[in-house]
Amino acid sequence: MFKNLIQLRKTATIFTIFALALIVVACAEDETEVVFELPDGEIYETRTVDEDGYLASYPTPDLEDAYFLGWYTDEDFEELFRIEDAITEDKTVYAETTAYDGETLKTPLTDRLEMPDYEGKTFHEDGIGEAELNQCIDGDTTWFTASGQFVNVRYLNIDTPESTGEIEPWGKASSDFVCEALEEADTIVLEYEPHPDQGHPEEHPSVGRTGTCGRDLAYVWYDGRLLNLEVVELGFSPASNPGQSQYGEYLTMAHHNAAMTGRHIHGEEDPDFNIDDSMDATVAELNHDTEDYIDNFVNVEGVIYQRDDDGVYICDGEETIYVFTMGDPSSKLQTGHEVRMEELFLTYWRGSLQLTNFDSYLTDVLDTDADTDCIE
Repeated sequence: MFKNLIQLRKTATIFTIFALALIVVACAEDETEVVFELPDGEIYETRTVDEDGYLASYPTPDLEDAYFLGWYTDEDFEELFRIEDAITEDKTVYAETTAYDGETLKTPLTDRLEMPDYEGKTFHEDGIGEAELNQCIDGDTTWFTASGQFVNVRYLNIDTPESTGEIEPWGKASSDFVCEALEEADTIVLEYEPHPDQGHPEEHPSVGRTGTCGRDLAYVWYDGRLLNLEVVELGFSPASNPGQSQYGEYLTMAHHNAAMTGRHIHGEEDPDFNIDDSMDATVAELNHDTEDYIDNFVNVEGVIYQRDDDGVYICDGEETIYVFTMGDPSSKLQTGHEVRMEELFLTYWRGSLQLTNFDSYLTDVLDTDADTDCIE
């Protein structure tokens, strides 16, 4: 009887193992998968759908000499496969691509994205509407007028290099590109993006989508092209937090393609960023020989004779120029100090010359009791 008991236990154990194996196989068979296929028929990757019927993410393939334009549910590339779509059965999706010749900077994603309908709508009431250019600021901030109201826009999902108080490689180029596009545009449209959790409340259509310094976060369209996306696609900015954006998939692909091509911030050296070749200049030379120094880095000496919340005025004899310091509280910036400032950048602000890119570490005090009556 003892032997029979042992045999029964062995049989039960074997049965249990077999049953568990069947369960595992059954579960595996129940898993829903998405196959990602490249244009040549190669399977790039296979991912398993979660228990709720969704993919957590999908891959962005590394391609040679080709832009990636998205995964599609059909081989004719008519229906874009979106991460928010529920998946109930195994499926294959197909990568659309277009050739990249290694030289021409194309924008296939910006070219194809369609602008939402804005006819009869206003930016402040409906979250989308026409606007007019007020003033270019930099690559990711612009002043507009919409329905007679001033709008200070910080572009959603981009972060271009600095080009105002601080100067960084590709900052001036990105700023110039954005400004030129807007100045030449026939139609400019601003679009809010609703807060992903709150939507468009009555009191303000962009609650939770307002940036620093009171700026409104928005998308900017010019002549039917999404400027935010184009800036990323050209490699002037990374795609900044595109995850919950309504254009997130396009922005992510644009960032990937720009990085793949190595354009601008993704690998190219900015030919106009000549900080290592800063030129010595007098205040008078900056004022009268401006074309020799504009949009270049300079070193200058002068006496601080006046200051405000944002910067200081320095003079050299009877000449004066403003230095924008972004309110730097440095003790070096005292009235009556004669200073030498290095690696400043000469530019125009609202039609007036000024120096930016101030760095207190690159500023030396030459005299603490200089004559401040240098301007008669």
